[in-house]
Amino acid sequence: MKLDLEMLDIKDVRFGKETAVREKVLSVNRSELEDLLQGDKRFSQVNVELARPGEKVRIVHVAEVIEPRAKRGGDATDFPGALGRPGPVGTGSTTVLRGAAVVLSEYVEGPEYPRDPNGEIVDMAGPGAEIGLYGKTQNVVLLPYPAAGISRQDYQMAVKTAGLKAAVYLAKAGQTREPDETVTYELPSPGTNGKSPEGLPRVAYIFTVMATQHGIITGEPVLYGGNVNKAIPTILHPNEILDGALLSPYRAWGMETYVIQNNPVIEELFRGHGRDLCFVGVVVTIAFDNQIENERAAVMASNLAKWALGAEGVVLTKSGGGAPEVPLARTAQRCEEAGMKTALALWHIPADLTDVSFGGITLFNLPGVDAIVSMGMPQQKLLLPAVEKIIGKPVMLPGEPPVDGEIERMVRWIRGAQDQVGFSRLTAVQY
Repeated sequence: MKLDLEMLDIKDVRFGKETAVREKVLSVNRSELEDLLQGDKRFSQVNVELARPGEKVRIVHVAEVIEPRAKRGGDATDFPGALGRPGPVGTGSTTVLRGAAVVLSEYVEGPEYPRDPNGEIVDMAGPGAEIGLYGKTQNVVLLPYPAAGISRQDYQMAVKTAGLKAAVYLAKAGQTREPDETVTYELPSPGTNGKSPEGLPRVAYIFTVMATQHGIITGEPVLYGGNVNKAIPTILHPNEILDGALLSPYRAWGMETYVIQNNPVIEELFRGHGRDLCFVGVVVTIAFDNQIENERAAVMASNLAKWALGAEGVVLTKSGGGAPEVPLARTAQRCEEAGMKTALALWHIPADLTDVSFGGITLFNLPGVDAIVSMGMPQQKLLLPAVEKIIGKPVMLPGEPPVDGEIERMVRWIRGAQDQVGFSRLTAVQY
């Protein structure tokens, strides 16, 4: 399977008479994009704003971030199943607007977030922009307003669909341009022969893509347009994940679709393929909210890695908060028992959510599961300076400082500051 990502570098975004890419500038026809998205009757209206790095802008209630991408060719499918018919991805050519992002800001009536009434935010300047991914991207921000009588879940599904439509619309505008770079991802059939012809260790990736601990949105398109809340472990070619087959669940914690499209674990395994290791494929799985289903998933995921992919080593990452650490570790233990070496990457939940000075905890202690990469704790606090403009609908609570003023926020409330697969700028140093 061979995939070419044709990268167009975007250094600025502006409103213009037409949507186009010229000299690394993305111009957006505002009314055309708004009209496209307002065709969804689940919205009363959709507004479009722009946010650029360095501007004193704060985006509130950020629900999702998507990189603008669009397939080339008449038969190709963009975000299969989520937009139109299910169809194959992972091969052919895909246009990518590298450096741009579609940011979705949802409408919220009241304080739905008990720890932060303005949800997850993106700052375009200051320390929040420095540590976050999306303070450095050229952002097209969608502000969809729900139609009267629409349910919360239907509205959230519509918001996701609007983001995908906008991502394709913007990327298609660049398809008349020559790419600045073409990056090729090519991997043969994952289970070929069970041995690496180069004599290199065969490595698989077990990717937990959803945790059901906080509920799910029924019918949400996650994998090829379908929900995965009851899915069994499944083998995917890594190109499928990079090319739009897998989307972030709406309630994912620290894993936007943008991050899945640029999954750094997959990128690193591709970089090492043929040099340090033989990358044999990906097993996607779920962290359930009960022991029986988690045991089943651990057995099936390890068996797929061992007997279908012929893996000798496995890298594992999780989704969700603290509880999904346990099924992650149990899957790793099953892999170790089957003779595969494992390495886990995860962030840690503090022992005391109100005082992070107590440090983080690990919710498991299992024989053989002893190679763990810590990605820190998402509860550290950061002081953010005042801004000149808010994008989104702020929620003002009595006694709380205005959201456009100087505010203190936990890192977990800054989109792109930390994520579940290591796409982060934060490091820790012990003196």
